Amino acid sequence: MEKVRVGKIVNTFGIRGELKVDAYTDFPDERFQVGNALFVRFHNEDVELEISRHRVHKGYDLMAFKDLENINFVEKYKGCFLYAYRDESLLDEDEHYISDYIGCMVYNYGKELGKVVQLRDNTYQDIFVVDYNGKQILIPKVDAFVKNIDVDQKRIDVELIAGFIDED
Repeated sequence: MEKVRVGKIVNTFGIRGELKVDAYTDFPDERFQVGNALFVRFHNEDVELEISRHRVHKGYDLMAFKDLENINFVEKYKGCFLYAYRDESLLDEDEHYISDYIGCMVYNYGKELGKVVQLRDNTYQDIFVVDYNGKQILIPKVDAFVKNIDVDQKRIDVELIAGFIDED
């Protein structure tokens, strides 16, 4: 079963084993429920952990894991990413995981532009970061520019206005 990145452990919090997590998910209430399993990628291995406590504090998710409720047991996980199993039921129609967009080829008026290397989650709209001959092009994920997205075919069709592409 495929796993998706749902957060990054940025620090410990207190001495009772809580970890300060920067959430990378639009579904923290579902993903971070007490009793759910998450995976910590530690030294290129996924360690399965069960959430024993969860709360939100100053914009961060704080959580502790069963049998690791001491700072000495969790300090080693600082900087590690958290993963969960991919769950299509959390998505609405025409929604996709960020990982679905990575690697999609972008075409501007039918001409190959480059590959999506990142999707930035912005306050107002998501932004595709496209590698164009070693340079980055930022394309807002809005209907004015993005005309078609086919993640199955790994293709995104856009219609950009002058100024998006630096032709230097």
